[in-house]
Amino acid sequence: MNNDIYEIEKISRGELDIYKIYEKYMASMYLVCGKERACLIDTAYGLTNLKNLAASLTNLPVFVINTHGHLDHVMGNRFFNECYLNPADKELYLEVAKEFPRLIENPYVKETYGEYIAQDNPPHLTFPSTGDISDGDIIDLGGKKLYVYEIPGHTGGSIMLIDKDEKICFAGDSIIEHCWLFLNESLSAETYRESLNRALKILKEECIERIYNGHYAWKPLKISDEEE
Repeated sequence: MNNDIYEIEKISRGELDIYKIYEKYMASMYLVCGKERACLIDTAYGLTNLKNLAASLTNLPVFVINTHGHLDHVMGNRFFNECYLNPADKELYLEVAKEFPRLIENPYVKETYGEYIAQDNPPHLTFPSTGDISDGDIIDLGGKKLYVYEIPGHTGGSIMLIDKDEKICFAGDSIIEHCWLFLNESLSAETYRESLNRALKILKEECIERIYNGHYAWKPLKISDEEE
């Protein structure tokens, strides 16, 4: 399934749908469907109305979980009413929301994204407040659960989510080929190493087979890749 902006692939192996949505400006989102509701993990740059996009894939009510607060993971939040984020990244999220009207007036952004963001009206743009999501939370979608684990490093509030049935980890930017730790909001390499050691233990205990991150959509990471 393709269009001009998104590449969409069904990645679930069971009866309940999971879609990888790759926004062609290099960010990935994941729509995880239960029997009662659906969760959109991250909202990328939100170049088009993601609520309408999700509605084309499921008739379930959809809410958002952000893996962290960076702009390329939260800008599509403006299309939704219910969004969740780790409290440690709320300040980062508020900065994105505050600067968004100015951002889309930037000449480079207008030239690059203009045809997609023409629908936005900067003076009237609103981003929803975010509810809290933290280590140990369990997101029940009805017949499917997502388990939340904090993995600080890339940002202080970075999380990963695990679908134990599908043996999938949704890792945001925390388990990725090129993890940025040089940003103002990034934590120390030592802290990130501790997070990765804990994450690896969890992934092995849960026999996770696939790791999908927030950007590179052409293939999932696998635990075996690290062991070979």
